[in-house]
Amino acid sequence: MGDFNLNVEIQWDELEFNLALFCETAGRVFPLKSIYLFGSRNFETGSVRSDIDLFFEAGEIIKPSKVREFIDEHCKALDIFLLDRGEARSVINESFIRGDDNGEVLRQCGAMKLWSSGRGLVQDNSIPWKLRYASHVDFTKTVLPNAHMRMSIDDLRTKLLSDGLPHDPVIGETEIEVAETLVKLAERITKFQRADFSNNGNARESFAVNPANEYDVQDLFWIASKPWVQAIAREEVAIVFDGQQKRSDFSIGGSRFIVEMKFAKNSSDKRSIVKTLEGLSKFYSENANVTFLLFIIYARRAADIDSVQWEGRFSRSANSPKVLVKVITLND
Repeated sequence: MGDFNLNVEIQWDELEFNLALFCETAGRVFPLKSIYLFGSRNFETGSVRSDIDLFFEAGEIIKPSKVREFIDEHCKALDIFLLDRGEARSVINESFIRGDDNGEVLRQCGAMKLWSSGRGLVQDNSIPWKLRYASHVDFTKTVLPNAHMRMSIDDLRTKLLSDGLPHDPVIGETEIEVAETLVKLAERITKFQRADFSNNGNARESFAVNPANEYDVQDLFWIASKPWVQAIAREEVAIVFDGQQKRSDFSIGGSRFIVEMKFAKNSSDKRSIVKTLEGLSKFYSENANVTFLLFIIYARRAADIDSVQWEGRFSRSANSPKVLVKVITLND
């Protein structure tokens, strides 16, 4: 056997990142209020192998995918968190931290302001405007603790109100928690049996026991949800795009949170719904006001829908709007 040289030298460069130029560029590209530096680079405890952690305090809704593209164009060492309404969430790995407001998050992380929309770059000689990073490192992105700093019920309701989510009653502290609550409700309304109703009325022979189409399940959902959650609206205009009006089945918060319901009786309905899911997701993505889209699909067994595959294929959490798909199989 030949000799092996185990002392392999890795060739790499130490690159310089102009943080000031990056902040000014980001301020022109995105609707930002402020940019902050936090983490080891802020406290000057990081090495050239440390990533560069930034908060983008948003002035409007920003799509994480656009920020990821921006990172790819400028510096692979960057890890950017979008900060809005007391939540900072990584555009890379979705880790987050929450507080009563943006100021609480910034204090918790010891963040340093770099730039603001009103004044531009902060004039402070202590800011490390020139950062160096290693060219060969596959940077491990910062993972925040996915922690929710405790707030009072009044503060929580104020935050939910600003987020356009139900606040009286509170049915979830985030969009995904609200969606999960509504999914549970959507599942329960299909569990009625004839024995649950009196002989004296007509309910035993009605759609409450045997819904036949999407309008029946929508009516059931409306009857069950509206007296409880006043924030839910039905068939309001969600967006107008290219002259077309789109009325959502249900909506919350001025159409920021959309609920669409479909009903699959057979394989023909199944094929049609696939096209609808793809089309509606694209349609709603054209409007930055829509931040969450919940698809609930009621399916007869004859439709032969693989719920795990559909929910995995059509749900998404990385881009805006976030999409959650839930398939509810009906007992025939």
